[in-house]
Amino acid sequence: MGITEDDIRLQSALLSRIEQSCQRKMNTPRDFEWLSAELSTLPGLKVSTMTLKRLWGYLPGTTRPRQYTLDCLARYLGYRDYGHFCDHEQDKEGEVPSNVVVSKRLDVVRELAVRDRVMLSWKPGRQCTVRYLGGSQFVVETAERTRLQAGNTFTCGLMMENEPLYLDNLIQQGRPPVGYVCGNDGGIHFEVFKVEKGTYLTDED
Repeated sequence: MGITEDDIRLQSALLSRIEQSCQRKMNTPRDFEWLSAELSTLPGLKVSTMTLKRLWGYLPGTTRPRQYTLDCLARYLGYRDYGHFCDHEQDKEGEVPSNVVVSKRLDVVRELAVRDRVMLSWKPGRQCTVRYLGGSQFVVETAERTRLQAGNTFTCGLMMENEPLYLDNLIQQGRPPVGYVCGNDGGIHFEVFKVEKGTYLTDED
């Protein structure tokens, strides 16, 4: 099956989000070598430099990208897989402008700045505060009644109210990185603290 206009739009959005997350344009061989190495630092993510060059159009390539490649890039942004990323992108159609807090959803790369904090809570009585480090990465600052601990780091690209929160590349006390899910029972609640504004932004604002 050939690639459709919708496929092209979604793949272009994925590549743009990768560049935003990395704060780096993929323009030179060194850029693609860097991204390939960056992906390989996360468990289960391995995409060759040549594959990345073809995907970005740096090298000619007419074949449809492998699902595995798209899944790897989506997981790097904190999504479960490429399908999860596409669902989120399609849901954004008709949403309010980016300077307004979107109810029920937090797109990490687009809506957070470095040092912003997010307060998370989920059943039964779990709570933690995390600080955004950039590039979809967070560090846990405080945690109550959860396996997460202060100093843990993880990546996450999307938070949705009343939905489970999927953490990738969770690092705890020097252990190998793992995946982790918060809020299997009823999802999570989040509040965002914007450092530059000094005010809390919630789904009720």
